[in-house]
Amino acid sequence: MDGKMNNSKSALLDGIKVVELGQSVAGPWAGTIMADLGATVIKIEAPSGDSARGWGPPYVRGDAAVFHFINRNKISMVLDVKEAPDRGVFDRLIDEADVFVHNMRPGSVEKLGITAPILRAQNPSLIYGDMTAFGSTGPLAGRPGYEMALQAYGGIMSITGTEEGGPVRAGPSVNDFGTGMWTTIGVLGALVRRGISGDGCVIETSLLETSVNWVGLQMTNYVRDGKIPARMGAGHALVCPYGAYQTTDHALIIATGSDALFGRLARALGHPEWADDPNYATMEARVGRRDEVDAMVQAEVSKHGRDHWMDHLTAFEIPCTPIQDVDDISKDAQVAAMGIMSTPPDGDDLPLVGLPLSVDGERPPLRFSSPTLDEARQSAKRAAAIPSGQLLFEVLFED
Repeated sequence: MDGKMNNSKSALLDGIKVVELGQSVAGPWAGTIMADLGATVIKIEAPSGDSARGWGPPYVRGDAAVFHFINRNKISMVLDVKEAPDRGVFDRLIDEADVFVHNMRPGSVEKLGITAPILRAQNPSLIYGDMTAFGSTGPLAGRPGYEMALQAYGGIMSITGTEEGGPVRAGPSVNDFGTGMWTTIGVLGALVRRGISGDGCVIETSLLETSVNWVGLQMTNYVRDGKIPARMGAGHALVCPYGAYQTTDHALIIATGSDALFGRLARALGHPEWADDPNYATMEARVGRRDEVDAMVQAEVSKHGRDHWMDHLTAFEIPCTPIQDVDDISKDAQVAAMGIMSTPPDGDDLPLVGLPLSVDGERPPLRFSSPTLDEARQSAKRAAAIPSGQLLFEVLFED
């Protein structure tokens, strides 16, 4: 198994076997997190393949480039679970698995006969990860949903954008990736408990719960004061000055999250008297005069270019950053120094962003690329030919 196993110190889940029946983002991302952390992950695809394979251009080896980001470090296998031979392979995988995760459309697992009670009766130590759009209970439990719909329904779009420009979808798929992340967190906790009790369990997550969690700060304030938060662009409802300010050439972000930081900003901008003025001396006072404070800061910032202010404000230890796009990030020295982007050794010159964590100084490596759909079909044929006395996971992950 050396060819597919992760022998690095970051392989925290080495020996854990995962079956992922996922498509698009949320389900596959949960599988990818576990795979990056060293788990042995087999991704089950329908005969037509994961829809994300077609999310191009650009394409790499016939599949969308983004598919490779979402599905690295896994073996993929095409199975039609409705058909007896393929169901036999699937059941053998479940018998061996520690974890099963899916983000099937509502009703699909019932039709396929792979609900949590069925699979956990088959394997009582199995940890079953169930990802849905609107949750498993309530009047909308059976409704399908996608990222933007849940950003709208779950409150994110109500606080993203500006009052003048209207609601805006947050650029990253925060609910899809977040739901995959929460599922993995639940699985990790369940693995710890199972190590003590021996019992598996069901982990339920949803895009709606993820979205509501992301607006938890705003919800906390609302249930206390009854004020619906406004869309503030780059600003922050609780902090001032905080946001994007236009220099003579480029905008930059300035964030002063405390009264002490505001005092340093006042000195840096040549107005130390601001910090002693009762109209601006406290965060509460500045938030109450947000437009006035922002105008004061903007008037000074507009006198010089971004590079001047980056150097000057940094000298005063004031949090400030340029507003970078993905081209800037790809060339950024700090991003490069962290080593968060790398190319799988069997890759097609496609650097991918790795997990945002390290273990004893080592980032989980990209061990191998996502398989093509033809390779996934070959894996299924290979699995069907493996005698019943052998472990499918071990044979499939051999070179």
